[in-house]
Amino acid sequence: MKTERLRLRTLNQEDSKTLYELIFSDKDVIKYTFGKDTISEQNVYEYVKQIGLKVLENNTSKEIIGLAGVLPCSYLQADDYEFGFILAKKFWGLGYASEIGRAQIASIKNSFTQNRAIATVSPENIASIKCLEKLGLKYEKTIFTDRGEKLIYVIKF
Repeated sequence: MKTERLRLRTLNQEDSKTLYELIFSDKDVIKYTFGKDTISEQNVYEYVKQIGLKVLENNTSKEIIGLAGVLPCSYLQADDYEFGFILAKKFWGLGYASEIGRAQIASIKNSFTQNRAIATVSPENIASIKCLEKLGLKYEKTIFTDRGEKLIYVIKF
């Protein structure tokens, strides 16, 4: 998946150190995404690979910005697709979440037979909630997961 400024690519073992420094060692990023789980640098590769996320990087500089992906889910008792993005704090507020979110929604709409896309967000993550609403998603319900309380947002096609 590629946008004007961003692209998703497959995770490499060599990404572990950078992802640990940008994402997994930052308590603010962790609290909004993975709950209270902390992942050691040695476990980053396997953890990200197991979840199924891809590396989000700048098209031009190839600098890693975070993680993103489209994954199957069944939060609403149906076979759906969830899109998500996790940005390093230094990239917050630059429009990257909206940009990759638009591309992910388009991918779900154009590549699958589902008539909606889903996103989950921590209730404390006001910036991401505003981003999802800007992308056209509406609050559906609150769930409790192994990563804590999550709000489910939905966009219908």
